[in-house]
Order: sequence, then structure tokens, then C-alpha cells
Amino acid sequence: MAITKKVIALALALGLIAAGAAGIQYYYDNIKLPDISPRQVFEQYFEAVKRKDYEKAYSFVSLQHFRYSFNQFKDRVDMYSPNMRLEILGEIIEKDAALIEAKTYIPMTFGLYASDTRMKLVRVKREWKIIHP
Repeated sequence: MAITKKVIALALALGLIAAGAAGIQYYYDNIKLPDISPRQVFEQYFEAVKRKDYEKAYSFVSLQHFRYSFNQFKDRVDMYSPNMRLEILGEIIEKDAALIEAKTYIPMTFGLYASDTRMKLVRVKREWKIIHP
């Protein structure tokens, strides 16, 4: 009987440890905000595109929402000028979604072209990902 009580106590202890570990995992994946903010993700994405580091830029994209292949993505962003500039105007975070408002400035033959840009991001576990680059 003493062995049975020890086995039960050990099983309960292991169950509590497993439940605690699962709770911690859930906290990091669903509650605690990622270490890198949506604004930083967009800035790093933008810089990677400017440097033509397409693999890094593609790593910031949510493949659940953006279903193009890497080569299609590369063809799409390859036309962007490495001389473009970005000015972040605001960041809104609501639960598992974020919106970045920015202005992009692109040097053109006829002068500087300014464009308003909105970038939507979604939280995928411990990272913010761009929905439609």
C-alpha cells in the first residue's frame, strides 16, 4: 500500500509539472507580446527589401495569409528602389493583429514620390508577421 501511495503522489506531481509547463507555453505563445514589435518587424522587413535580402524579408511574411511562393514574392518586391525611405507614422495593436501606418518616399525622375502605406500584421505565436507585403 505504501508503494501505491508513492506512485500516486509521483503521478500527481508529474501531472502538476506537465500542467505548469503547458501553462507557461500557452502564456508565451498567446498572451505575452512578442519581443519584436510590429513596428520593428515592418522596419526590418523594409530594410531587407531595400538590401534585396529577399530571404530575410520573406521570413517576416505570414505564409498563412500570403500564399505566394518565395520566387513569386521575390519577383514582386524586386522592383522596389533601394533608395526608398520609410517614415512610420503610427502603430495600433489590438490583440493578435496590428496596423502600421507609414509614408514611403521613392526618388523618381520627376522628383520625390510620397505614398501613404498601411501594413497589416498578425501574431503567429511569438512573432508578428506581415499579412500582405
